[in-house]
Amino acid sequence: MPLCIISLLLFAQCNENALPRYVFINKAPGIEWNAGKPESFTRDGFQEIRDAIDAPDNPALRLGVSFVFDFFRYDLETVAQSLERFLHLGAETGVPVLVNLDGMNWWEARPELWNWWNPDAPGYDPENRQNVEWSDWGEEHAVKIGWRNWGHQIRVLPVMNMASTRVVTAHQEALRLLLPIITTWHQRLPEDRKWLLGGVKLGHEASVGVNAYYYRDGNALADKPAAEDPMHGLDFEQGWHGGLQPLGYAAVSASGVKRSGELTRDDIARVVHDYLVMLTEEAHKAGLPSELIYTHQGGTYAPWEKTLPFWPAFTKHATPGWSFYFTDPATAKGLGAMLDKKNDGRWAAVEWWWHGDDETGWRDHFARTLSFKDCRLIVIYNWNCGLRFREHPKGMTALRTLIEEWREE
Repeated sequence: MPLCIISLLLFAQCNENALPRYVFINKAPGIEWNAGKPESFTRDGFQEIRDAIDAPDNPALRLGVSFVFDFFRYDLETVAQSLERFLHLGAETGVPVLVNLDGMNWWEARPELWNWWNPDAPGYDPENRQNVEWSDWGEEHAVKIGWRNWGHQIRVLPVMNMASTRVVTAHQEALRLLLPIITTWHQRLPEDRKWLLGGVKLGHEASVGVNAYYYRDGNALADKPAAEDPMHGLDFEQGWHGGLQPLGYAAVSASGVKRSGELTRDDIARVVHDYLVMLTEEAHKAGLPSELIYTHQGGTYAPWEKTLPFWPAFTKHATPGWSFYFTDPATAKGLGAMLDKKNDGRWAAVEWWWHGDDETGWRDHFARTLSFKDCRLIVIYNWNCGLRFREHPKGMTALRTLIEEWREE
């Protein structure tokens, strides 16, 4: 057989087995599906998205479903059962899945890590000051409350010290239970269905003081009614700390970066990077291919030069990912050059919303995001909560058209 024919056959075989690009639609946890209730995951939950979009099969760009498994929010064995059911239903329906394993944002089920202040509640241990963040140098500045705004402000538990030995160990123990469930499921898929696993996302806007920010004298506020809380939230025009009380002293201290002096955005960037390295190394050791591992860094917002830099998301074993809301990634200052320098342009919009005024606008925003450098996937937030993609028929029509027409050059 001529060499040119052999080359063409090999090229065709590689293309057939190559991973596609994806557009995933995230189902917000706790509304229909709940990682604490395995029975809540249903076939209909997959089918409704596929039927609503009604996109044709395109091996170059596939439509899938994403879900966040908050593994410190519920009993870990129960989360494992939910994950198994989610994967099973993905294979049964033929809908690709993106699994987000998050231990940062919700950790209600682990009071033995965070309860340092209430002796009448489960998990109490004064040493837990080492596992939460501090508002200044020293454990006497440990925080016992945080605030989050994912549409409206709520009170949450204190942000964890992501460099604490006990916190890291707890993550590793959880991941060593959950990740093998995914790798085993993926390994058992036939070669022509491996694309059903679009990826595993680690971190969920990994950052400090963004999704659990802290008002000055916040511990005193914790003892007052929530109605008396400040409501102004973060203002990134004032810098990486959003104009609020900076956090990160505990992680920077525990990691050995520094233990005194000015806390800077580069200090925070280093501990966020180390956290993502730890997560992705666990995924690599569990047997996941690097092309299926994604990071999700937070704290990157305009004005880009004042907030966290993009580099913490880059790790040896993963594709970097960030959130993009109402933003063309091409306008993110410094991102393009960094992508070209570090990994030939490969990245992912692992949390995304950039709506259009009409179908053409939606189509343009999808295409511009996927066409910026080597974007492997977009994850629309959310199907059933917040901005509710299911209530945007023009967006769904645009996505259907995008999938139908998408071709790799």
